[in-house]
Amino acid sequence: MRELYKVFFEMAVTILVGFILRKRRIVDERTQSTMTEILLRAVLPFTIISSSQYEYSNEMLKAIGAVAGAAGAYYLCTLIALRLLTKGHPNDDSERRVFVTLSVFANTSFVGLPLMYSLLGNAGLLLGAIYNLVYNLFFYTYGVHLISRKRHTALELFANPVSIASVAAIVLFVIPRRMPGFIINTIDIVGDMTVPLSMILLGSTLATVDIKKLFCDAKSYAVAALRLIVFPMLMLGAILIVRRYVEISGATMITLVLMTALPSGTMNVMYSEKHNCAPKFCARTVVLTLILMAATLPVMMALSIKLFM
Repeated sequence: MRELYKVFFEMAVTILVGFILRKRRIVDERTQSTMTEILLRAVLPFTIISSSQYEYSNEMLKAIGAVAGAAGAYYLCTLIALRLLTKGHPNDDSERRVFVTLSVFANTSFVGLPLMYSLLGNAGLLLGAIYNLVYNLFFYTYGVHLISRKRHTALELFANPVSIASVAAIVLFVIPRRMPGFIINTIDIVGDMTVPLSMILLGSTLATVDIKKLFCDAKSYAVAALRLIVFPMLMLGAILIVRRYVEISGATMITLVLMTALPSGTMNVMYSEKHNCAPKFCARTVVLTLILMAATLPVMMALSIKLFM
């Protein structure tokens, strides 16, 4: 539990730094966009590659398979359930479609991977990267199709640095030999920027929010309830049932619950703006879930650690 409080303190301080930098206009929209690109295209891939140097074991290989299988089951079940529940609803069709993607697809890379690294180290990061790979598969196929009514090729699905690094990390983990120390240290120099940089960007985003307009949309609250409470609790309940019959590691169970308990992903906003699919509702909801995460994620983290560690 002490480690949990330490992680929260570190995250809170770095988020506050980003908030102050944006309020004082040291960081502007262009700077934030550039820093985000640096994080996703350079820093985060280095961190994922570093996680592959975790000591090989059959248990870890089983954990990778368990995370991939459980994440796939989560996306299939939630997408089918929400499409059936929202079908024929009187709300605007574009809002209805974005409601589904906002509820199902979380911020697994920008928030999730740094969180798993802070909490569980390289083991958590590697498992988080596997979860994120499954996210990419579902979001860039069905998710993007739902928003844009267009389909993407297999190359487009994984032609981004985070996905490439995730696949490379699996290969490097399975290979019995590990990199020399000086190479790992060089990778870590870049990768160690992941958590502080991502939290600073998070604080900068929160500084741009108009609080008065944010808390007025009932549909946004419905998304937040599903995204931050209902789905992670369903995942937790499913794990409690399955582990009666199958042995599952603590890191695997914590990864699955916390990666499912994250705020709505920013890729929803990017694609909703690109295809003019309820972009204002989408952006407002993403920020709302990001703010409410401050109350829900600590509870999910404490509950997961108490039950599974």
